[in-house]
Amino acid sequence: MVREEFPHFLEWFGPGILLFLGVLVVGTILGLFVGYLVSAFRHGPFEAFYVVSQVLAEAVPDFFRTSPRRVMAMAGLAVKEAMRRRVVLVTFVIFALAILFGGWFMDNGSEKPEQIYINFVLWGTQMLVLLMGLLISAFSLPEDIKNKTIYTVVTKPVRSTEIVLGRILGFGFLGTVLLMLMGLISFFFIWRNLDHQHMIEGPTQTVAEFVNVDANTKKSTISGKRVSANAIAEAVTTENNGHSHRLEIFEDIRDAEAEPPKTDDIVETINGDDGKVTYHRARCMPVGGHTHQVTVSGTGSSATITLGPAIGYFRARQPIYCESLMFYDRTGAKSEKGTNIGKEWGRRGFVDGGSQGVRSTLSKAEFSFTNFEPSRFPKANFAPLEVNLGVYRSTKGNIEERVTGGLQFESVPENPDVDNRYISEVVEFETAEYTVQTLPVPKKLVGRIVAPDGSLVEEGEYDLFSDFAGSNGKLNLSLSCRDVNQYLGCARSDVYFRGKDQSFWWNFFKGYVGIWCQMMIIIAMGVALSTFLSTPLVMLGVIAIMIVGFNTSFIQNLAKVDAQGNLLNEYGGGPISSFVRILTQQNVMQDLETGVFNTLIEKADYLAINSMMLLTYLAPDFGQLNFSNYLVYGFAVDDQQMLIAVAVTLAFLLGLVLCGYFCLKTREIAK
Repeated sequence: MVREEFPHFLEWFGPGILLFLGVLVVGTILGLFVGYLVSAFRHGPFEAFYVVSQVLAEAVPDFFRTSPRRVMAMAGLAVKEAMRRRVVLVTFVIFALAILFGGWFMDNGSEKPEQIYINFVLWGTQMLVLLMGLLISAFSLPEDIKNKTIYTVVTKPVRSTEIVLGRILGFGFLGTVLLMLMGLISFFFIWRNLDHQHMIEGPTQTVAEFVNVDANTKKSTISGKRVSANAIAEAVTTENNGHSHRLEIFEDIRDAEAEPPKTDDIVETINGDDGKVTYHRARCMPVGGHTHQVTVSGTGSSATITLGPAIGYFRARQPIYCESLMFYDRTGAKSEKGTNIGKEWGRRGFVDGGSQGVRSTLSKAEFSFTNFEPSRFPKANFAPLEVNLGVYRSTKGNIEERVTGGLQFESVPENPDVDNRYISEVVEFETAEYTVQTLPVPKKLVGRIVAPDGSLVEEGEYDLFSDFAGSNGKLNLSLSCRDVNQYLGCARSDVYFRGKDQSFWWNFFKGYVGIWCQMMIIIAMGVALSTFLSTPLVMLGVIAIMIVGFNTSFIQNLAKVDAQGNLLNEYGGGPISSFVRILTQQNVMQDLETGVFNTLIEKADYLAINSMMLLTYLAPDFGQLNFSNYLVYGFAVDDQQMLIAVAVTLAFLLGLVLCGYFCLKTREIAK
C-alpha cells in the first residue's frame, strides 16, 4: 500500500482549526455580501441593511434556543418522509441483488482474491450509500416548498435551525442503519466466500503421499520448481476455490538442550549423535496471500496430516512506521531524496550499491523509530520487519540471483557526547521485488559497543529491546545495498515493523466509518443547498462538489506554485497553456515564446489554477475520508487518520448547518 502522509491528530488539529476559522470568516463575509445584494434587489439598498441586520440579530437566540425535542421531532418527520419515497428500500434491494449474484463473477483463483471481494463490497456500498444520501436530501425541502407542505411546519414554533438540523439527523439516522446492515452482510459475504479447506492429493491423508525433493538441485520432482532450502519432501493438495497448495516437510535442526517447537506439525523427531535434534515438520506453502494450518497426528510415514481453514485472508496488520527517513550518498553526506536514477515517480529514494563484505560506498537509508517496545509485538523473542523494496539494476549481473540488501541496527543515546552506542553487524538478505518480505529480527543481535569517540568498547551479543532500543525506545535501522552497481529504492512506508494485528472485524468497522463520514457530508450538503435551489440544481451542485472532493489531491498538486507564482509539478504550464500547446503541437518541455499573448495566457493560467485551489477548501477531501485501501491491502486503519476524518466531518456539518439556516431564514423573510 502506497502511503505518503503520516498525520498525527494533535499536530493536525491546530492548523486545521485555524484553516476552519479562516474559511468560516471568509464565508461569513461573502455570505453577508451576497445576502445584502439579494436583499438590495428585493427591498432596495437602504432596506437591505435592516433586513440583513435583523437576520443576524435573530440568529444568535435561534441557535441558543434550539430545542433538542423539536430537532428530534423534525428528524422523525424526515425519516417518515424518506421511507415514503422508498429510496432507502430500493438502495438495499440493489445491494442485496449485487451480493446474491456478485459472487458468480469473482475469481477465487486470482493472486489476491480477498482484495477483489473487499474492494467490491466497499466500492459498491460507498456508491450506493452516497447516491442514496444525495437523493433523499436533494428532494426533501424543494418538494415540500413546491407542494407548500412546508407551511405546516414553519407556521408552528419551529426554528430554521431545527428544520435543517432535524433533516440532517433524520436522513443520517436512516443512512447509518442502512450502512450498518450493509456492512454486516458484506462481512459475512466475504467470510463465507473465502472460507475453504483442502486435502492431500492421493488416496490417503498421510506422509506416504509425499515425494522426496532432489537433494542436489533443491527442485521439486513434481513441478520442477525450486523449493525451500530446508525442504526434504513435498506433496500437493486438492484444488478448491480455484487453487491448490504445495505441502513441504522440512528439517528444523536445534540443539538438544533447546526448547522443542510448540506446534502440532511435527512428523518425526530424530536425535543425532552430534548433540543436535532434527524435527521433520510439515507446512503449507502460501498461495494468493493465504495458507492453512497443518496438524499432524502419529509419526513417520503413517502420520496423518489435516489442513485447517484458511489463514491470512482476514488481516489487519499494525505497521510501526519510522518517525523520519534520511538518505546518505556515496560519500556519507546526508540527502533527503537519495540517489537519482532517473525515475519520474520520486516517491522512493535509492541507495547506491557497494561490494559484498567490504563496502565501497557509504550510501544508505536510515530509518529512525521511536516507542520501540516489546509490548507492541506479538512475540517478544523477535520483531517482524516487513519490507517492500524497489530494485534498479544498472548492470545485468547474475539475472538468476536477487539483489542483496543489508540491515544494521544502532542505538540512539540520550547524550551522544557521553553515552556509548550499540551497533549490530550487518544482516544480509535477498530482496524480492514487487512483494512484501517478512524478515524476523531476533531479540539477540551480534554487535559491538562503541564509545562517543568512536573507539571499540567490547563485542558480543546484545538485546534488541533493552540494549539497542534502551530506556528511551529509540532505534535507528540502516538499509544498504550490498551488490556493486545495483540500487535499492525505499520510501518511509516501505520499511516498517509489524506490531500486534488488530481484529479484522474491528478494522472492517473502521473502514465503514469512512463511508459514514462521506455520507453525512453529502446529506448535509444536499439539505443545505436545497434551502435555496431546486432539486436538479441541488443534485448538480452536490455531484460537482463530489468530483472536486474525490480529486482534491490531484488539484492541489496541479496548483502548487513557487514564491514567484510558477507551477512546480506540471510540465507545459496550466490548462490554457496546455491547450495552446496541443493546437500548435509544441513540446511540453519547451517554454512558450515571450510576448504579450503568451504573458496573458500565463496570467490566465495562474488565475485558473488558484480558482481550482479555492475549490479544494470548499469541498471535503474524500480521499482523506476513504479507508478502503487499508482494508484491501490488509492494514489496520490508522486511528489518527480516522480521528482527522471525524473532525473534518463535524467541521463540514457545522458549516453546512449554518449555511442552510441562513438560506432558509432568508427565504422565509422573503415570503
